Amino acid sequence: MESWISEALAQWNSSGTKMNPPASIEEIERVEATLNFKFPEDFKQLYLVVNGFPDYHWQEYMFCFWPLEMIVEEFERFPKQRFIPVCDFLLASHEIGFVRNESGIYKYDYSQGNKIAETYQQVVAMINSNADDIY
Repeated sequence: MESWISEALAQWNSSGTKMNPPASIEEIERVEATLNFKFPEDFKQLYLVVNGFPDYHWQEYMFCFWPLEMIVEEFERFPKQRFIPVCDFLLASHEIGFVRNESGIYKYDYSQGNKIAETYQQVVAMINSNADDIY
């Protein structure tokens, strides 16, 4: 397991964050087919260890990492949007995710997006360190 994933899990465990069991590679591939979008490898690495948080549970800074099924549910509600959210702050105050045909990770609030990181690993670290750029 990558060290950044071990560090995230340790922080989430120490703060009492509830986590879902891992997703399988087949589940991830099914979601990618449904979304017609390929997740970056670091996203897949994390989800092969923990499939987001259950029941809108969030970590200590009020970010919820969505399980794959929630990512699909949101996509099905808004199937034509370019933004693919995978995490939110304070029950959708703003969302963090991917933009089709764009590199990096974006923060969206009220349909305006700003690129906040190059990799999903960087975003997890930003969230877990309570970095200003994620708000």
